[in-house]
Amino acid sequence: MTSALGEQETGIWMRMRRIFGYAALASLLATLIFLWMLLRKPALPFPETSDEAAASFNDKIARLATANDFGVPSELHLTSAELNSQIQQWLKANPQPPGTATMTNGAIHLEGDRMIVVLLFEVHGFDIYMTIDGNLLFANHTVRLNPTDVHIGRVAVPVTLLEGKIDLQMELPQAVTAIRVENGELVIEAQ
Repeated sequence: MTSALGEQETGIWMRMRRIFGYAALASLLATLIFLWMLLRKPALPFPETSDEAAASFNDKIARLATANDFGVPSELHLTSAELNSQIQQWLKANPQPPGTATMTNGAIHLEGDRMIVVLLFEVHGFDIYMTIDGNLLFANHTVRLNPTDVHIGRVAVPVTLLEGKIDLQMELPQAVTAIRVENGELVIEAQ
């Protein structure tokens, strides 16, 4: 009698071990897939940049400043190429200090009335991409990107999880009266 009971207990433990083994294997596989998705490049590439586009950015900003000096209302239209060329020049001139998460590259894509920011971070030797899609909000001479969609690698992250942790905003000169994305261009109005 005791041997039948012992065989029954052994059978239960064997089944439990088998179930836990399959569960552990499934968890490991899910973790590896999740890590693979985190390390993937975003769908949007880093665009080509040029010195000509950066010079065009600087010329347009200078014309805006000159118009402001004379009190003439003006409107400035910047393309993604001009913005990204300026960003690349700034990143080259101001390298980020090494740390646990260092931003090494960034790009802006303007689509319709939306701005999509792609950031590349080096985290412990791994390249991690963050994509932030959103709308520009302008108030009190401050422009802020209001995120509507965020991805790390190819993994969607709920925007509510990142509230207060992502703050993409910039103070603008008092002369700026409006800033928006319109027809794939960044439009700045100044008085």
